[in-house]
Amino acid sequence: MVVAEQETAATQAGLDAEQSARAALQGELDAARQAHAAARARQEAGQHQIEALERQLGELRTQFSTELEHTREQVAVAQERASATERRALREIDQERTLRQKGEQALADLRTELAAVQARAHDAAVAGAEERARLQAERDTLSLQLAEAEQALGRGQAAQDSLRAELKVALRRAERAQAEATASRRLATTKRRVPVTRTKFKPGPA
Repeated sequence: MVVAEQETAATQAGLDAEQSARAALQGELDAARQAHAAARARQEAGQHQIEALERQLGELRTQFSTELEHTREQVAVAQERASATERRALREIDQERTLRQKGEQALADLRTELAAVQARAHDAAVAGAEERARLQAERDTLSLQLAEAEQALGRGQAAQDSLRAELKVALRRAERAQAEATASRRLATTKRRVPVTRTKFKPGPA
């Protein structure tokens, strides 16, 4: 009887030990499952962050391409405007130079004619008072025309000086437009070199 009780007690103790071992193994299995679930959750969160960063990088690339194209268009427009201004100023100076040459030629012709009239007046001085008066009037008229021509030539010179000043302003504008274009290209190049800031991955608690 005592032996049977001892055997029963030993068997019960073995069962209790086995049950405790099973409980310990189950606890370890549950802990491993929880750790695996946490690791999977962290992996999924990291994948979401990577996808978000990739989308952000794509948007930044698209925005940079758009800004670069807009900058190129602005540079082209500025250069065309500067070139058109310079060409127009040069045409106006050429026209003014042509007018000045014509005015100088007309002035030379008037001086020649005046000299001829003065010579005729001198030669005809002895022809009588009436002829002298007529020639004097003609000479006065030619002198007035000469004065007017000289004034017109002076105005032409002033106009040419004004056009030269406008050309200088146009050239300065062209230089400023070229400088702005160079600055825009440098700005576009600087934007291209700016690295994309990635959000650091911070794993959650295990």
